[in-house]
Amino acid sequence: MQTLLVLITFIIAAGFLLKKFIWNPIFEGRQNASSTLDGGKTKCGKKDCGCH
Repeated sequence: MQTLLVLITFIIAAGFLLKKFIWNPIFEGRQNASSTLDGGKTKCGKKDCGCH
């Protein structure tokens, strides 16, 4: 019984570490970065006119 609990805990911990250090950095790098300060939602358009 204790071996099963240790195995389950190890699998959960390994899954957490894989998700944190391998899965998320792969998909964060694929997101497009916008050229505006607020993510492309400026009221004056996509050019940085200095109004914000």
